[in-house]
Amino acid sequence: MSANEHVTSLLLVVAEAGYPSPMSLVRFLLAAALCPLALSAQRAPDSLRVPILVYHNIQSKAEARGIRAPDLTMRPEVFAAQMQYLKDRKIPVVSFIALLDALEGKGKVPPGAVVLTFDDGRLNQYQSAYPVLRKHGFTATFFPFTHAMNKNPKYFTWAQLEEMQKAGMTIGSHTSLHERVDRMKGDKMHAEISGSRELLMSKLGKAAGELFSYPFGVLAPQGDSAVRAAGYRAARAYTGGAWNNWQLRWRLRAVPVTEDMKRFTAMVDPGAPPS
Repeated sequence: MSANEHVTSLLLVVAEAGYPSPMSLVRFLLAAALCPLALSAQRAPDSLRVPILVYHNIQSKAEARGIRAPDLTMRPEVFAAQMQYLKDRKIPVVSFIALLDALEGKGKVPPGAVVLTFDDGRLNQYQSAYPVLRKHGFTATFFPFTHAMNKNPKYFTWAQLEEMQKAGMTIGSHTSLHERVDRMKGDKMHAEISGSRELLMSKLGKAAGELFSYPFGVLAPQGDSAVRAAGYRAARAYTGGAWNNWQLRWRLRAVPVTEDMKRFTAMVDPGAPPS
């Protein structure tokens, strides 16, 4: 790869990767500058470009007081506008499971498809995101941390999760107590990763035990091993971009979403003319 090609590829990957933190972007740039092969790993020959979009709180500006990170909160009207954009542009919204099937070679997804995911299991997702998804006929995957269910009024109840599941949403695990996997070991690791899966399946059935999302987006080899051993089919990271392949199934790349509509459009509709 020539120097110009290296720079061009680097800029393209950065544009797609969606790093919400300046430090995470700096770490990526340093690694890529030192190792051009890191860029080619972003797009393996068997990769698919299906952005896995990640949302957190869908709430008013007043309710978001104290949350500074732009990827952790979004006003309901902005979320509605983003979903309307997907609908108007006829961008296919596919399930997480459909993407996994395609990555494994057991199925296909339409060109230009995206996957919608929500972390933490906040009640505002049920109040402000779920009705919009239903309106447009979209599916999504919700990753609650199970300890909060039926205990904290700011989070989902089991009845709400069951309702959403019956309406075509997928439920996965985000651990029990929203703990970082790099700080777990032994019984704690089992309780957080295997225990949360077992509880979800006991409440919602076998389908709720297939997917895992890493709290805080923190990855660690012991986390990968525990997720595999627990029986999950795949796990989602938090950043990395729109390209994935089956070899990445234990830490699938994703794109945290903010209120920046230009950034959103560039990710979900890269062929769209500039506004």
